[in-house]
Parts: sequence; C-alpha cells; structure tokens
Amino acid sequence: MLDHRLIRKGDRLRHRLFGTGTVTDTLPLGDDTVVTIEFDSGSTKKLCAVISALEYAEETKEQKDK
Repeated sequence: MLDHRLIRKGDRLRHRLFGTGTVTDTLPLGDDTVVTIEFDSGSTKKLCAVISALEYAEETKEQKDK
C-alpha cells in the first residue's frame, strides 16, 4: 500500500477510475494527504490519498531505496 507521507510533486500515481497522472501538489491533512493530480486524460483532481486508494504508477526513488 502507498505511504501517503512519501508522495512528492512529480510522482506518477494511478487511480482506479481516473487512470494515471502526475502529482502537482500535496497538502498533509490529518492521517491523510490531499494530492492534486493532473491526469493523462487532461483533467485535474484533488484527492485524499488514503481514501482514494492511490497507487504508484511507476517506481519512484523512494521505492527504489527500500
């Protein structure tokens, strides 16, 4: 499962309905993070990472270091 605290601008994430996109902003919010994602379809959404069950679309530096 994705650790929402490690999400950074530029990360590529996948949402089950909206598809794949690039993180353009993050905002910690309690036990979750509000993530602004510009999806490849052209739409931009603000989603709560934990509630939305976001996943990494490709391997990021944080994942490689583990």
